[in-house]
Amino acid sequence: MNASRKTTSIANKLNRFYQGKELSHLIEFVIFMPLAAIAGWACAAETVSGADCAAFAHRGLSFSQTGQGFIAWLRSAFYFVEDKTGMQHTFAAGDFLFGLLWVMAGILALGLLVWALGWVERRNQLRQYLKPIDDIALSAEKLSTQSFDPSKFRRLEDAIANIDEPDTEVHVYDHELAGLEAAVNNMLKRLQESARRQSRFVDDASHELRTPIAVIQGYINMLDRWGKDDPQVLRESITAIQTEAEHMKILVEQLLFLARGDMGRQQFTTAPLPLDAMVEEICDESRMIDPGHTYDLQLTQNAVVQADVAMLKQAVRILIDNAAKYTEPGGQITLRLTRNEKEEARIDVQDTGIGISKSDVAHMFERFYRADPARAKQGCGLGLSIARWIIEQHGGHIEVVSYEELGTRVSICLPIETATAATAATAS
Repeated sequence: MNASRKTTSIANKLNRFYQGKELSHLIEFVIFMPLAAIAGWACAAETVSGADCAAFAHRGLSFSQTGQGFIAWLRSAFYFVEDKTGMQHTFAAGDFLFGLLWVMAGILALGLLVWALGWVERRNQLRQYLKPIDDIALSAEKLSTQSFDPSKFRRLEDAIANIDEPDTEVHVYDHELAGLEAAVNNMLKRLQESARRQSRFVDDASHELRTPIAVIQGYINMLDRWGKDDPQVLRESITAIQTEAEHMKILVEQLLFLARGDMGRQQFTTAPLPLDAMVEEICDESRMIDPGHTYDLQLTQNAVVQADVAMLKQAVRILIDNAAKYTEPGGQITLRLTRNEKEEARIDVQDTGIGISKSDVAHMFERFYRADPARAKQGCGLGLSIARWIIEQHGGHIEVVSYEELGTRVSICLPIETATAATAATAS
């Protein structure tokens, strides 16, 4: 017996089992439904007659004609019951039983018709449900009859071993190995893309570090030549070296952060966090350290998210620092906590700064990317990349709306914690 016949046999067995259960249910209905109908009719007859009958009074069905056929016998039926005084009440039941007989006959005929039609339909459905198993069994049976050819895999091994250039793919031109060939080529593409990203990251980091190192070396040379006897050169050189050293420190810290994130080694511990308290705290801190801008706090909705508190604060502060950097003194920065149409928690950081062009918005979260207006401001182009990485680790995303000369709104959207956890966090 082949695999196809086996699955057909299973379908037939399942069909017989289910159809047998349905037939037994139909028979039970045909048996018990008339009994329930007769009991209901008798109760209604007693109620209409006004007979005062006890629950266990003597009652029953009787037939006045015998030997004249089933229909005549059935039509002669009457129902009798004795009341509490012993008086017997009788009710003609023949017409009711005759009508009930035809109703039940119709129900039985219709049920048998549906059952018969369902036999074929269910069998076809079961065959359709079992078709994937049938296909797997046929494929396995086909593979079991094929002879194993080790040379095919040796050709694939040789093709992989001979890869010596970037963007090279494996080709063995064997349809039986097409699946393995595609899997290997997809893996190679991922490895090549990872290597390109790593190389670009190293190049960009080297370029960013080269500038402060060159500045520091220049001021050291100037100190060596004239700074020993000139207090002004000495002060200028020390200030510049301190500034560039601080810049290098921040750059190295950000590089290490992203490197640990790429390698999956960045520590990340989450807990339920009410966002209203966090946003209010960050706003108070910003007002204290940046009196040159007006900070407006708008808490229209509260939400609890599952978050690493320190990480999420860092992401919001990066966006605020970025907004302050590109907003003229006296400008306004708004922190707003709402919910979006997807019922996600949304933290808006909105400024009245110089804005960002549409072409730059598409690249603003790339590492080391800095738009032309931003190059006049100090920074390394890694802060927004770090913010995006943090938000993505929280299962969220960042949205940007910006118009040049009007300002920018950057929105952090986060999935909201379940109601149970949110209640517990608020209570704590």
